[in-house]
Amino acid sequence: MPGKILGLDISEASITAVQVTSGLKTSRVTACARVGIDENNDLTSAMKSLSERMDINSDVCISSIPGEYVLFRNLRMPFKDEKKIRQTLPFEIESMVPLPVDDLIIDFNIADRTDQTDILVVSVNKSYISEFLEQLQACGIDPDVLDVRCIPVVVSLLKQEGIPGDGLFLNIEKKITMVIYLNKSIALIRVFACDGDAFVRYIAGLTNGDDTGINEEIKLCFDSFCQQISNTIHAFEQETQKKVNPEKIFFSGPGALYSKTGDILSQFFEIPADPVDLGMSKRVLFDENISETWNPALMNGALALALRDGKHGRGFNFRKDEFEITTHYAALKKDLKKVAVFLLVVMVCLIADLGVDYYYLKKRYVSLNNKITQVFKAALPDVRKIVDPVQQMRVKINEIRDSAISLPGINQKNKVVDLLEDISQRVPRSISVHVNRMVIDPDSVSISGNTDTFNTVDNIKNGLESSPLFNSVTISSANLDRAGKHVRFEIKMQRSR
Repeated sequence: MPGKILGLDISEASITAVQVTSGLKTSRVTACARVGIDENNDLTSAMKSLSERMDINSDVCISSIPGEYVLFRNLRMPFKDEKKIRQTLPFEIESMVPLPVDDLIIDFNIADRTDQTDILVVSVNKSYISEFLEQLQACGIDPDVLDVRCIPVVVSLLKQEGIPGDGLFLNIEKKITMVIYLNKSIALIRVFACDGDAFVRYIAGLTNGDDTGINEEIKLCFDSFCQQISNTIHAFEQETQKKVNPEKIFFSGPGALYSKTGDILSQFFEIPADPVDLGMSKRVLFDENISETWNPALMNGALALALRDGKHGRGFNFRKDEFEITTHYAALKKDLKKVAVFLLVVMVCLIADLGVDYYYLKKRYVSLNNKITQVFKAALPDVRKIVDPVQQMRVKINEIRDSAISLPGINQKNKVVDLLEDISQRVPRSISVHVNRMVIDPDSVSISGNTDTFNTVDNIKNGLESSPLFNSVTISSANLDRAGKHVRFEIKMQRSR
């Protein structure tokens, strides 16, 4: 999913948010924060506090529901087609849930496909979903996906390299979530309440950074929930006739902040136990300012939600039926209409602009064509039939050039036109000169005319002396006219051989 994605992990005691920007192969964590929820369960106040710590505005929001509000059931069905399973599921679980099926939102995952299909079913009371969404929407948050807490962590964990095929995940806090996965598919989910106020206070202390070790009472609580997990696994084996042998334990949550938690779990179950840090994945990058606030034990859930593969990714989604989100599609449809209108206006403007340009270009073409015709008529008044004035002018110029070769001292290399061009270029444009007479002989060229001063005559002579067409340039005469205002001159140039 493109743009900014907000993972919002809401538990009974806290709200944790992680924001990522999704790329082609990696996701970058740009912000993260965690705030507590007061005893009155004031979600609005907690969200306000969260928004003060980080920018929660995002293109997509993915949240989760605490597992204690979810009903988990394991079923086995005789067919594998997901469409058939979805159609028959409400009838299958009707006798297995304490509420009418019509009051539940139901989703499922396929745990195993053999001769029959093993299904993990989750369901939530619609009234709870409605109330949960109303509280978030009042804070300006409308999640695109509602998953079950901790499940996205397991899904993200199973994507990593080196993860064993069978394992046990534990999220240790006031309510402990247990997830069994077999052949890298989630097979069992259960939520346990911790016995004893001392353990609850201890977990709260770990969250606040107090890792002072555990006393005998808290050690008994650890042993108690470990025994509950062992009993649950044994009951699941009896029910499904499957042997469950987790190869490794993965744990997260506030309980993971205690440095000896892994040792306690490993000692009880006699298998390795490691804390989870989804931030260690090669597909996850962090902005420089995130390292001080990032805490994997407390923020794995929110990061896993932000990394979740949209509405149809692995896991569950309670945004369906009457809670299915459609606002994005409606907004997109509305935006598309606006874009279409804008593009239509742009196209009309472009067409109008092209029409105006064509009109003025045609008008200019007609004007230039008339001017060319006028120049042609002035230069060649004897030509009566004008078809293509430019081409006709070129032909006439070539004819004049060819006819000039017959003049004295003129040949293919030394044409009159070239001679006149050379003289014109060497007489400065700034001077005032009027040529009255020019005589071209095989050996010489003489020019007679009027100019303003004697210095100008010298300037003309100096300019012509630089021409390679003449061996010498002399002033034959230079006199004032009768009025004494102009100088009459004659310059003679000896042509080069």
